[in-house]
Amino acid sequence: MIEFDGLTAYLANGRGPGIVVLHEWWGLVPHIRDICDRFAALRFTAVAPDLYHGPTAPNTEPDDADRLLTALDRDRAIGEVAATVAELRRRGCAKVGTIGFCMGGALSLAASAACPVDATVAYYGVWPHSGERSIANPILVHVAEHEEHNWPALPAYFPKWFAGMSNAEVHIYWGTQHAFFNDTRPESYDEAAATLSWDRTVEFLRDAFTTAWRTYRSGVATVAQRA
Repeated sequence: MIEFDGLTAYLANGRGPGIVVLHEWWGLVPHIRDICDRFAALRFTAVAPDLYHGPTAPNTEPDDADRLLTALDRDRAIGEVAATVAELRRRGCAKVGTIGFCMGGALSLAASAACPVDATVAYYGVWPHSGERSIANPILVHVAEHEEHNWPALPAYFPKWFAGMSNAEVHIYWGTQHAFFNDTRPESYDEAAATLSWDRTVEFLRDAFTTAWRTYRSGVATVAQRA
């Protein structure tokens, strides 16, 4: 763990480009640290800030997680993401991106609108209108088909949300549930979708962190992928 600007964060140093990993409403739990370690194994430098400043909720207790999320000061959290981006740059990361899951997915978008980054990834973000249309860098969004426990309209809304943005790519994973990437939640985890979305994420970040990142198709890329 590292400390900076009043924050505690988990660092997995792959001595490469920087990734800010933003946790779900459960807090900075082992699953998020594992994601950081996976990035480091691919030579990214991943930092996951503790946006709750200590508390976590078991993934079997959504009411506890909801209380933590409700108490979160969104503007403060966006500022803390910006501070984490700055910390990675201080550590020598010439390129820095953000990735987040659920609550963290929304913060990944909102923070990217508020401070310059080189790439933005969001897994099933939950807050609409997070300033996403002002984001100039490449954006990748992963959404489950079934978001009943989050926002049922999300799969239909996200493609419209990013319509006309040539720097944005949206993938919908048919047959999946919200949190399909979280392998600590067997009730929603989908191995095929998790693997496919991870592979897409790594390819996207590698492309975005080069000076010749690929030109996106005009408009949004909505992929009807049955994972």
